[in-house]
Amino acid sequence: MKSLDELLKGPEFVKSDRLTEPILCSAPLLGTDIWQEAIDRYDPLAEAELQSTLPLEQQQYRADLRIDLYLHDTLAREFELLAVWIWENPNHPATAQVESFLKRREQFGERSQIERQERLFLWAQKNEPDKIAASILGWRLLCQDLAEWLLDWASQRPQDPRGQHIRLWQDSRGFYPQNRLRIWAIRFLEDARAPQILAWEKAMYREIFDIHPELLTVTR
Repeated sequence: MKSLDELLKGPEFVKSDRLTEPILCSAPLLGTDIWQEAIDRYDPLAEAELQSTLPLEQQQYRADLRIDLYLHDTLAREFELLAVWIWENPNHPATAQVESFLKRREQFGERSQIERQERLFLWAQKNEPDKIAASILGWRLLCQDLAEWLLDWASQRPQDPRGQHIRLWQDSRGFYPQNRLRIWAIRFLEDARAPQILAWEKAMYREIFDIHPELLTVTR
């Protein structure tokens, strides 16, 4: 299995929006569009007044954290509703596709994983000469580049469900973009860009475990 450095020595990140298989559209099955509802309900200014006295960087971090948790909770809800649906509709033509989709819950992780991303970053800042610290900071910058590129891509495809999901990022660029990229990749694993996102994360955590396993006891 390749290290993060080995993965990054290859070509620039994948930009093709090619699909390896059809995207699961849960709206016809559930009778409601989970992601459109999430977009309609989300209020980016809901906590702005409470945070107005905080330093600007902290305001940005909290706004980004709120988006990432919201994305996580929305996908968790979609998983839960589809699990109920498949139990009630075992012979539906879409059952096999839904079963395959639900297997992604194994990669989903806990909600706390999002909040704990900050601990890795702060440790890396304090220990930047350390090889792993440099990799953690580099991983974040790499994800920032890809997240910004995806935002531009999504703005040109407002009807694409992959772009619909990304619309929730538009007012919040992501202090730790690894979080939202990971959620997006799990939801749209059929997208040619998704596997590399998960490969970067897997390689990064494997390197941390090999050299600084104590970091994962408090960050995962």
